This record gives sequence, structure tokens and C-alpha cells, in this order.
Amino acid sequence: MHRTVFMTAGLLAALLASAPAAAADNGVTVLAAPPASNGQMRFQVEVTDPTLQQELRSKRDRQERFRVAVEQAGAQVKSVDRMADSPKERRYTVLAFDQSKSFSTYWPQAFELARAWSDELGARSRNHTVAVMTFGKNKSTHCEETTAAGLQNCLAQVEARGTDQLVTRLKFYIQEAVREAARKQPLSRGGSREVIVFTDAGEESAALKVKDLAREARERGVRIHVVVFSGQGASKGIAQRLDEMSQLAEGSGGRYIQVGDVDARQAVTGLVGALENIYWLDVAFCGVKPGQTSDRLSVEVRGQTTAWSDFVAFRQRAEGSATAACPSSVVMGSSAAQSGTATRPGTSGSTTQPGSTPGTGSPTQPGAATGSPGTATQPGGAVGTPGGSTQPGGATGSPGTASGPAGAPGANAAPSGLPWWLLALLIGLGLLLLIALIVLLTRRRSEPAAAPAANPSPPVAAQPAPPPAAEPPPAQAELPPAAPAVWKDPFATLPETRLVVSKGPPGLEPYYRVHKSTFTIGARQGEMDLVVNLPQLSGHHATVQLFKAGNVFIKDEHSTNGTFVDGRRLNPGERVQVRPGQTIRLSQHLELTLVQPGLQAAEPSAGVPIAAAPPSAPAAAEPSAEAPRAKARTIYAPARGDDE
Repeated sequence: MHRTVFMTAGLLAALLASAPAAAADNGVTVLAAPPASNGQMRFQVEVTDPTLQQELRSKRDRQERFRVAVEQAGAQVKSVDRMADSPKERRYTVLAFDQSKSFSTYWPQAFELARAWSDELGARSRNHTVAVMTFGKNKSTHCEETTAAGLQNCLAQVEARGTDQLVTRLKFYIQEAVREAARKQPLSRGGSREVIVFTDAGEESAALKVKDLAREARERGVRIHVVVFSGQGASKGIAQRLDEMSQLAEGSGGRYIQVGDVDARQAVTGLVGALENIYWLDVAFCGVKPGQTSDRLSVEVRGQTTAWSDFVAFRQRAEGSATAACPSSVVMGSSAAQSGTATRPGTSGSTTQPGSTPGTGSPTQPGAATGSPGTATQPGGAVGTPGGSTQPGGATGSPGTASGPAGAPGANAAPSGLPWWLLALLIGLGLLLLIALIVLLTRRRSEPAAAPAANPSPPVAAQPAPPPAAEPPPAQAELPPAAPAVWKDPFATLPETRLVVSKGPPGLEPYYRVHKSTFTIGARQGEMDLVVNLPQLSGHHATVQLFKAGNVFIKDEHSTNGTFVDGRRLNPGERVQVRPGQTIRLSQHLELTLVQPGLQAAEPSAGVPIAAAPPSAPAAAEPSAEAPRAKARTIYAPARGDDE
């Protein structure tokens, strides 16, 4: 029985895991969603569905095919413009090559792909500027070209330089490339911005987060395409870095191309053709509530097939026409998941669906359903309001046409997200699994209890214990007067430990009292315990660990410029013990000396004196009953339970 349950559950899980794979690409991607102003916004989308790409080349009915769903307001599509149709739309691309020595094996192949991309660009595109950048520990932008011949010449010169940089600051310089593209071609001027990165995903620093970088790129309207080369001798942690590159590309609306898994030449040259499927949408919002500062939207495009985008956030304020009430053709509210049969509250567009006749209730698209006038259904139903907007799989209906229960598809509705036979199979397997679990639980409950022991002896009744004799109440003792509260140092759980600043930028305290089991040092504001504003420090440079016995350890957090203990550089991620009097150096610009007054027998070396307490926080006198002890400026957390 157990085997049947597990086999059924495994088969059901496999089908559920594979079912959405066909629908993973929704067919539309929002590339840029700038803040709305006075209830208006112009944002950019890419249509990736091949059938819709061909249908939308014609300007006829283009505006009626696009709809916008907003979670907390309503929206109307005012105009739709294809970027390739405008001769004034300019494009800017940064080709960024990893110049670290680890990429030397793939260097020629990367430039071969770049030249193929350049050939395709020269044959199809116009008004296009291309910059060529190399990066590693440092970066250089070698040229900006507007012609195919000039770009080919620049690529040949850069390829001849080879790879000569020791490390790769990958995410940092991708961020720099994004900002450079946004400066050269601001989102306010229209056009497109993109960065194509050729790398082996080597990365020394983990200071930057992929989600932050992707969010910045989308806000600036810059797509990041990542072309990754990964061989058999990949370094430790390469799987995680490949996943990060995939998340970075997809999070910015770009492409992730892993050489060896796909036809890299076709995928790279296809980036040029993708520019022909970018559209600008002018949208007017309504029904925005007072105090609202943000919202999320999704875009739908309908034709022979239906495509939609994931939801993306944008800034939205209650101002101008945004506060006006929405017309009857716009339904406000949270949008349902796109399934091809559900109505989409908060959407707008044409009052008739392509392929249907208004007012007849006879839709020609599969999955359409009739509705009654003035009836708004829940997700999964059809809207039949005359003059209202219909959604993928829905159609306007005529008065008097009966519909099913609210939220239920009409008689002709058929789910388009998954085939009917797959849904039936999933439902059947689910019922089979449920029955098997019920049978299993029933058997367990019906198992007989354990048999009683043979000839059990009769229970012996317990004799009640006699009540205790009452004791005379003690004489009322006179309570001593309450002693005055004694001040207790809240930091006494860990030994006195100081990091004395012997070298650093202006503005640092002479020393820092560390009564915390885990103490972080770096340049990242708001996250580190000790924040030092130095460009040479990584965001999270090092971590100091303090234990109750007084032992101190320091760990390098894969910093760019290194962590040193008495002059020896720690390996990335290495953790070593630090003794009182030893010097900790972070890069070449911050030097600290470990001092533990209660544990070290002598002062540290004469070259590193212990600094006095800062004037803003003078050393406090010992506590006494007359005057409470002043608290020192200290970073504190409870002590750890373990020790080393």
C-alpha cells in the first residue's frame, strides 16, 4: 500500500512539474516601466510570441490588441507604437568582454560571436551606436561605433589585446555598463538600451546582489544579455554563479545564452532581430487611491494566440487625471492569473475581441463565453457588460443571454493553458492519491490494541495518606530594608575587546568596543556593524567573531582588496584566530589593532598605542552607589552559547 501511495505521488509530482513548462514563456516581456506622471505613463514591452510578432507588423487593430491589467487601479491604452517603425528611435548597445585570465580559453570564440552579431546588425539595423568594453579588475571602453565597418575594426583591435587581468569584478562592471548605456541613451529619449556580456561567470566579490542589479537595470530601461562560456574545468561555486547570471538576464528582460547548451551563434544574432518586436505603450490610469505610491501592471496581447507578461512594479501617485473615476469600460481590482479563459479585472482595450462579433454572443475564439449585461464575474468567468472590455477567452454578450454561475466558464469554454486530457489525468491521479491516503489512515486506526497480559493481578487500592499536621504560623519577621539597585554592565557577557584604529580615513573613532559575537566590517551603509566609507573596502569586507572565553577570529568575506593579519593576506573566505596585540589590515587603507585589556598581560607594541576614548564618549568612571555608571558607545548583541 505504501508503495502505491509513493508511486502515485511521484507520478503526479512529475506531471505537475512538467505541465507548466510549455507555458513558461508567456510571450510578452515588460522592458521598462518608468514612474507614472499625472496619471500618464509610456512604457516599453517586447513581444516574443512568434505568431503575434507577425500579426502585429500591420498597424491595423494594433491598439485594440493590447490590454493593461493594473492591480490597484484601472488603465486605458491610448496608443501603441512599434519602435522599428520610427526613424528617430536610436539604439545603444555595450559589448562587454571579460578580460580576466580565466576567460583566455574562450576569448577568440567570444569575438567570433560578436563579429557575427555585428554582421547581422549591419544588415538590419539603423541609428545604432555600439560601445566595446573590457573588464576585470579594471574596465576600459575602447570605442563607440555607428557603422559595421568601424565596429569590426574596433573588435579586431580589442581582441588583439588578449586577457591580462587577474580577477573579475563581474557584477560591479555589469552595473557600470548598465549606467553607461543609460547615460548615453536615456529612457526619456525613447529608443533601446542593452548590454551584452561575454564571460565565464568568474567572480571574486559577492558584495553586489543580483536582484538589486536587475531592478536598477529595469528602472533605467536597460536589458542585460549574458553569454556564458563554461568548460569542464569550472571553478568551485560555478553552478551558483551561472544561476545568478540567468536571474540577472531574465530579471532585466534580457536573454541568458549558455554556450554549449544552445546554438550560441543563432541566439546571439537573434538579439538584433528582437529589436524589431519592441513596442511603446501610452497608458492613462484612473481610480488611483489617495496616498498610493506604487502599483503593478501586466500586459496582454491578443490575436490568434494570447500572450501576457509577468507583473512588474512601477511608481504611481494619486495626482492629475489618475484620481478620476474609471469609465464603465474599465474594471478596477486585482488581476487574476493569465489562464486564457479568465476575465481580467483592471484591464482595458477594445470593446470587441478580435474574431468575435459585438452584441451577438457568438464568439469565434476557443474558450469564449457569453455573459449577461452589467454582470462582473470572478476570475474564471466572462464579462458581458455592453461596451465593456473582454479578456482572453471571453467575448461580449447580448442582453438576455444566460450564463453559468458567477466565476464559471460558459458552455463552450475550454481551458487553453493545459490540454483537457492532461487536466483529466491530473484530476484522476489526485483522486487516486486521496483515496489511497484515506485507506491507509483507516487501516492504521482499525488496528487492534495490544493484548493485555495473562492473569493480571488485581489492582491494589492506594491507601490515602494522612493529612499533614498543621504547623503554627511563624512569627512575622521584620523584612530588612531594600538594598539600592546596583548597576549591572549589560556587556559583561563577553570580555572587554577593542579594535584600536591605527590607520584609517578621517572621522573614525579612536577605538571601537566590540561586545558582539559576530561583528561585520565593510562599506555597505545600513548593514555593517562598522561602516567605513572607503572605496577600497568591499561592501562586506570581513567578519570578526568573539567568544566568551576571549578568543577572537576574523574571516575574509571574499573581499576585493584583501584582509591581512600581521601582514599575511588571508585567502578568500579564510578564517584565522587573532591574538591581542596583532594588527588587522583591510585593504591598504584601514588598520586595526586587537586589544583585550583584561586578557593581555602587556600593552601592544609601541608603534601601535592604545588611543584614548573619543571626546564625544569619554571613558566612564567605575560605578558606585552614589552615581550611576555612564554607558559607553558599544555595539552589543547577546553572547553565543558555544565557544572556541
